[in-house]
Amino acid sequence: MSLGTALALAFLAGFAYFSRRFMGDLFLERPIVLAPLTGLIMGDLHTGLVVGGTLELVFMGAADIGGSVPPNYTIGSILGAAFAIHSGQGLGTALLVAIPAALLGSFFELLAKTVSVFFVNAADRYAERGDDRAIAWLLHLGNAVHFLADAVPTFFALWLGIDAVKALTASIPAWLQHGINTAGAVLPALGFALLLNSLVTPALFPLFFIGFLLAVYTKFNVLGVALLVAMVVVVLERQRAQAEPAEAEAAAALAGAQGAPSGGATRLPAGEIRRIFWRSFAIQSAFSFDRMQAMGFTWTLMPLLRRLYGDRPAEFRAALKRHLAFFNTHPWLTGPIFALTADLEARRARGEAVDDAGIQGLKAGLMGPLAGIGDSMFHGTLRPLMGGVSAALALQGNPVAPFLFFVTVNAIHVLVQWYSLDAGYRLGDRAVALLAA
Repeated sequence: MSLGTALALAFLAGFAYFSRRFMGDLFLERPIVLAPLTGLIMGDLHTGLVVGGTLELVFMGAADIGGSVPPNYTIGSILGAAFAIHSGQGLGTALLVAIPAALLGSFFELLAKTVSVFFVNAADRYAERGDDRAIAWLLHLGNAVHFLADAVPTFFALWLGIDAVKALTASIPAWLQHGINTAGAVLPALGFALLLNSLVTPALFPLFFIGFLLAVYTKFNVLGVALLVAMVVVVLERQRAQAEPAEAEAAAALAGAQGAPSGGATRLPAGEIRRIFWRSFAIQSAFSFDRMQAMGFTWTLMPLLRRLYGDRPAEFRAALKRHLAFFNTHPWLTGPIFALTADLEARRARGEAVDDAGIQGLKAGLMGPLAGIGDSMFHGTLRPLMGGVSAALALQGNPVAPFLFFVTVNAIHVLVQWYSLDAGYRLGDRAVALLAA
């Protein structure tokens, strides 16, 4: 393999992991995207598609939720596809390389999150001085570490290990090669089993088996079953919404009776809301084990905090320290929390009785429920659904597969990010009552 190809693939690995930290968890690092890109760079798109479709099914149940560290499918996908193409041995070599590489690669993600602990603790010291520029630099350094955590091992594995892997695959006897290929046929089922294990809901299992029976005993393929289920869900949700308006009104009235605040948000300039929206994609920047998304949350609000407290240095320092506390939720559903937090900060700057406990209580009270909603809707439903459909197309050699996955998922991503922020901003305190109901 040439030095240029190794560098290009190493950059791809680093950028894929970096995108999760600074660009809103685009799912760029999924095998269905990375393996075809690797094939495109190496001049064998078909093999990249087949490897990507297979590995997407194998790693279907692997998700970066909370502080968990799943197998590093970024490194595994690129190395598996690259070695399969370079050796000419196909899918068997991809599986032989990708799965051990993904397991070993998780060490480097652990290392990046551990190093970021030092950055967030250093940010505390700069917050005491009111030095928001230094905090921003620490955030970018943390993201650089995450980039290098995938780029460096990928480069050395490609540059130094390609001949060793080629020799290893050539020495594998026929019976063992047959076993690897058989395991490759079984591993996608294991991937789905791991996904079901984390999402097990007995009430929904009949629907799972209905989809299975449709795929096996009719002419429906995976895409057809997915679209049919989506339409059924839309119909059921509309019926439920029409049948329960009175219950929703009663729940909202109960929340108001229990003392939930009402009213819209404090008016902030439209440009300020747009800036929060774009910066909120960096919520997972410099992700660390001890405070997780704290650096990204603080960086998102720093321009607003500077505008509100710029002429009051003591309050500006206090605001920076306040938001460097522990925070973690689903990165696609941060909008309501940002909107309500910005509203509280604006009220506090205006002299209203808003204390630290009120702001921290709002963040702590919403981050858990929104994380649960986001993880189940996006990691547990949208991503496996689109991953399964796209993997089926990729295994047929269809080059549309990675585009279908990436474009569909991120169109929903951006819409959810914007409308959740806008709804939180427009509803103001009423959003808390609605979420409580």
